[in-house]
Amino acid sequence: MCKIKIGIIGSRRRSTTEDLDILEREFLNILLGEPSINMNDIIIVTGDCDEGGDFFAKYLSDMYGCKLDTKRIKDPDTGEEMDFKHHRWFEYDVMCSIFYKRDEEIAKEDLDYLLALVAPDRKGGTEKTIEYFKQYHKDWKGKLVIIL
Repeated sequence: MCKIKIGIIGSRRRSTTEDLDILEREFLNILLGEPSINMNDIIIVTGDCDEGGDFFAKYLSDMYGCKLDTKRIKDPDTGEEMDFKHHRWFEYDVMCSIFYKRDEEIAKEDLDYLLALVAPDRKGGTEKTIEYFKQYHKDWKGKLVIIL
């Protein structure tokens, strides 16, 4: 049985129906290149935000019957998973650290592809995840799909 892991990440600033359509087309293009794969053999790896790429990953997982592996942010003191929007941290630097650790966890996965729905200014956590992905995947050029 052949499994395929597809990471889906994206800026919260890319949350329109058009963004979803573009992402879905790229997702389906990957599947066209993998004709022997069954939908239930696809694992989508993403974060836990309810906007942008993470939200779209959950939608695509439901729509196509793929498995979903959601990486959640974790409390730096206890290591416990935290809710994306309801947490006790408010300091910008602390939150960036928390999110970057989650982003690195996504990038470290043994992904066959990473779909990145980037922000127009190319700033933010999506870009950090791309950096991590390139660091952990020496063959990233054949795996990374940047969606502008």
